Parts: sequence; C-alpha cells; structure tokens
Amino acid sequence: MVDPKRVLSYEDMLKVIHQPEKVIIDVRSPEEVKSTGKIPSSINIPLHHVQDALITMSEEEFKKQFQRPKPSSSDELIFYCQSGRRSSEALDKALKLGYTK
Repeated sequence: MVDPKRVLSYEDMLKVIHQPEKVIIDVRSPEEVKSTGKIPSSINIPLHHVQDALITMSEEEFKKQFQRPKPSSSDELIFYCQSGRRSSEALDKALKLGYTK
C-alpha cells in the first residue's frame, strides 16, 4: 500500500505538469502510450526499465533518449500508469534506489 502522502490528486497533477523541475514518468508500455496518449511533459519509461534508466543509464544516454536531464536522487519523481499498480511498483523501486521525493 502506498503512503497517501505520496499520492497526487488530479488537481495536484494539473499544477505540476508545467513545472520542469518535476519529473513525470509514465510507466506504461509504449503501445499503451501510443493508443491513449500521455500527460504533457511526461516521459515514458516502462516499469521494467525504470531501475536501469535511473541507475545504469549515463547522464548523456538519459538526455539523448528522454530529452531532459537525468533526475538526481533529490529530484521529485512522479510515476503514473493506468490503474496505479505499476506506478506503485516504480515508486518502491525508486525509493529503494535512494530517491527520496
């Protein structure tokens, strides 16, 4: 179960989608994103690639693939998916990797 303090409401998301310092990560598959669209300013990192993207990928690789700087462990990450299950898993992985926000 995700700590309710770590869950954003729809209204909260409307406020952050245009804040470039927030890193909004869509953890759905590329096919899902293609068929339904995505939140503006979000990047697509499927759940099974989250750990590699955050830890293994170099700064240069990350920027080349996602057109934004690689987040540091103190940057605010916001994960989303269709139902919340995958985003909860992504949050758990990020917390275990040392991301705090």
